[in-house]
Parts: sequence; C-alpha cells; structure tokens
Amino acid sequence: MCLQCFHVLVKELASSKKLSRSLSTSLHEHDETFAKAIPATAECPLFVTWDKKKALTSTSDSFSLRGCIGTLSPRRLSTSITEYALISALRDRRFDPIKLHEVPYLRVAVSLLVNYETCLHCHDWSVGIHGIIIRFKVGGVEYSATYLPEVAHEQGWTQEETVKSLVKKSGYQGVVGKDLSKSNIETTRYQSSKHRVTYQDYVSTIGIDILEEQHSSSGSCATM
Repeated sequence: MCLQCFHVLVKELASSKKLSRSLSTSLHEHDETFAKAIPATAECPLFVTWDKKKALTSTSDSFSLRGCIGTLSPRRLSTSITEYALISALRDRRFDPIKLHEVPYLRVAVSLLVNYETCLHCHDWSVGIHGIIIRFKVGGVEYSATYLPEVAHEQGWTQEETVKSLVKKSGYQGVVGKDLSKSNIETTRYQSSKHRVTYQDYVSTIGIDILEEQHSSSGSCATM
C-alpha cells in the first residue's frame, strides 16, 4: 500500500514533465503490480501520512510532517489508497503541495484504523496504543477531531494534554474545564496497523530511480 502511494505521487508530479518513453513505460509497467497488492474488496478507515527528512545523507531518523489526511469511515482500499495518497500530499491546507524535487526526502505511512471502542470518559485510553476521536456540542455547534495513536507519544503529551490539544484542533475556542466540561466530551478510542516506506524503498522495489533518470535525461538533452 505504501509503495502504491509513492507510485501514484511520482506519476502525478512527473506528468507535467516530458518523460522519455522508457521512463513512462517503466512507470506504467508497475501500475498493475502495486494495484494487485491491495485486496480488491477490503474496506477500512485509513490515513496517509507524508514525512520529510531534512537531508538525504543524515543518519538520524528525524522527519517532519509534510501532510496527513484520511477518513474515519470505512473506504474501499483499492481506490482510497490512491485518493488519499494524493490528497494528503497535495491538498493538506497546513502545507504547500509537495513538489517533485522533495520526493527523494519523503517517507510515507499508511495507517489502517481498527478496534474502535467507546471510552468511559475522555481519559479512558492509553498513550502510545490508542488513537482517539473526540466529539462534543457547544451552543448547538458540533465539534470533532482525532489524533492517530502515535501522535501523543511522539509529542510527549499526557492524556489531558492530548485532549486539550484535540479540543483546540476541533476549532473550539473555549477552555476545557472552564467553558467545556470533560464529561461532555464523547470519546472513541482505536488502534492502527501502520506501515512505512521511504522513497529509497520504492526505488529498490521498481529497480529504477525515476527522478535520477529524468535528471540525467534532461542533462543529456541540454548538452546536445
């Protein structure tokens, strides 16, 4: 699934470039391979997350968020993986759309959300294990927000800090405990099956670095 995310993003970003026939053929040859790897009828809520490394030569695993969008409703994976790979890369309003030159620095993660459970209260979940969805209503306005299971752990947040951050993320401007009672926050917890790959993993799989080949091809043309 992660390989499919890179594949559709590279194809989308490279579509505006004049690829050689051999590069275009190489891309299309893998279309069916990656598509077949996704069960045709499987459905699941999912999120696609793009992270970017600061430098290719860095030995650290330091990545920063570059885009993350998904759905809490079950969707057919055979079509939604492609859809959300592009939406999260190009239409996350928090970031500029990913550009082709950034692709070698990227890592993609696909999170399939499972084991939904209603919480007894807004702290009835475990940091590092559960993601949570909060829902509440104030003045007739409904608010909701979610964090995936890894968010609270990676940020070093407690349960209370996570809930407060989610309330802010939902768009509500009031204060938890003052303007909004914790008992009024409906909370659902869930877990996720998460897989990650880097662009280098994608290149190893298809056996060719499309971006490197395109750069070399463009350079050759420029010297002719």
